Amino acid sequence: MPYQVGFCDDEVYQIKVNNLFLKEIASKNGYDFECHGFSSGKQLRNYLSSHHLDLLFLDIDLGDETGTETAAWTAQNFPDTIIIFVTGHREFAEEAFEVEALGYLVKPFDIKKMEHVLKKAMSRLEKKAVEESSAEIIITDENIKKKISHQDILYVERQQSKSIIVTRQREYQVYETITSLCERLGDSFIRINQGEIVNIKMIKEIKGNTVYLKSGKEMSIGRTYRKEVLAKYFG
Repeated sequence: MPYQVGFCDDEVYQIKVNNLFLKEIASKNGYDFECHGFSSGKQLRNYLSSHHLDLLFLDIDLGDETGTETAAWTAQNFPDTIIIFVTGHREFAEEAFEVEALGYLVKPFDIKKMEHVLKKAMSRLEKKAVEESSAEIIITDENIKKKISHQDILYVERQQSKSIIVTRQREYQVYETITSLCERLGDSFIRINQGEIVNIKMIKEIKGNTVYLKSGKEMSIGRTYRKEVLAKYFG
């Protein structure tokens, strides 16, 4: 699955240049990226309301807006998104670290400088991916104890007296309550209604009271769970 990278800059030309740099760096280092461009903080915020970014290159001077305010909002609501400031002013470097940005690039910068900071970002993303892939849950299926990786689980749903754990490969039936499973699965999962739990990584977007999974499945958010779901998914 490609890493999602965003460029937020009020200069459209700069977004195009950054895209070209990123593609060349990706080709050289074997990275897999999907790029998204935004010409304003408002456009970026609208996108993040229903999508995810792993990495964001953010211009501090966005014309009528302040990039640092956009960065602070992003860091507060989407703490997993790595922010790298892009600026024409070195004096703004201190502000980059106030919102825990990974670093900053001073315009005009060359591809080597972008590659250097991108490698730092990728190191952090890959470390996080390894940590997530090692997370497991132990269940009893057909009287046999089995380990299931969190990253393989798409969702869990209650059917009569059983809970069905749906993974990429198969389904597991367990005599364990949704509440118990939700507690054991931890923060990587969201309980969206009385009988369903969803892996956050498997969510494509949330619109209204519907959760759309990347697999194409649609699931309804229970009224009493809506506030918690939105708070957990959007930060």
